[in-house]
Amino acid sequence: MEPVSATPPAPVAVDAHQHFWPVGVRPRDPRTAVLERAFTPADLERELLGGEVGRTVLVQCAAGPEENDRLVAYARDFAPAGALVLWLPLADPDAARRELGRVSALSGLVRGFRAGVPRDTRADPALLRTMEAAERAGLVWELVVTSGSHVALVEEVAAARPDLPIVVDHLATPPLAAGARDVWEGWIDRLAALPSVAVKVSVGGDVLVGWEWEPDRLAPYVGRALDAFGAHRSMLAGNWPVVRLAADHATAWRALRAAVAANGASETESALVAGGSARRWYRIGEDGN
Repeated sequence: MEPVSATPPAPVAVDAHQHFWPVGVRPRDPRTAVLERAFTPADLERELLGGEVGRTVLVQCAAGPEENDRLVAYARDFAPAGALVLWLPLADPDAARRELGRVSALSGLVRGFRAGVPRDTRADPALLRTMEAAERAGLVWELVVTSGSHVALVEEVAAARPDLPIVVDHLATPPLAAGARDVWEGWIDRLAALPSVAVKVSVGGDVLVGWEWEPDRLAPYVGRALDAFGAHRSMLAGNWPVVRLAADHATAWRALRAAVAANGASETESALVAGGSARRWYRIGEDGN
């Protein structure tokens, strides 16, 4: 009798941050010209083929209801999509409620929201009403932290809405290219002191445009964030296709994985960072997939 071949296990890792976009959505910038073409589900499927990523979190990259419609359509064409982070107008709570209701009726994958946050934005009553509506809907608030004023805003929102999960993108913009590490470490400590806040272990566009890809430099920053947040509040994120400013998805993912391992993460902790934490924070799988 011939041996029965075993079915390969399904990929279990979760990439907690990726984008799709059509031509013309991104602003033209000579530093990021490689990103000016369309990036589609088929493009990422090719880069994920044979790897460990089985689910992703699809995140908005533009403002407006049209972006949310694109997110819903992309998710229908991309089987790994396990959660959507849509756009909401933070300063207009009534419009935010309407848009959230509209998009939630189109997709059961809505798990979070994000929008550009100008520096010196404060947690005024309108913004906090948006946060309250999102909290009631079970959403995660995501933001890119690039300044001390962003950290202060997170502290204000966390104090006012302690049950609202907050996820800080891209390691809170560490100074991989240049800058004061002690300032960034202060941000990390303040953010990690808030139990409702988690961090994505990824490299953002603000860093990638000024940094030559040197994976070994990632490890100290990843280690510092992991020490502060713990594996249960840290999640690996490829930031594709923005990361293509420096590397393809597989190269970037391996580098991030190696940075986690270099800091002595146990097998259990590594599994949390590479998927378990994202599944819990974004409730991946609750839609039945």
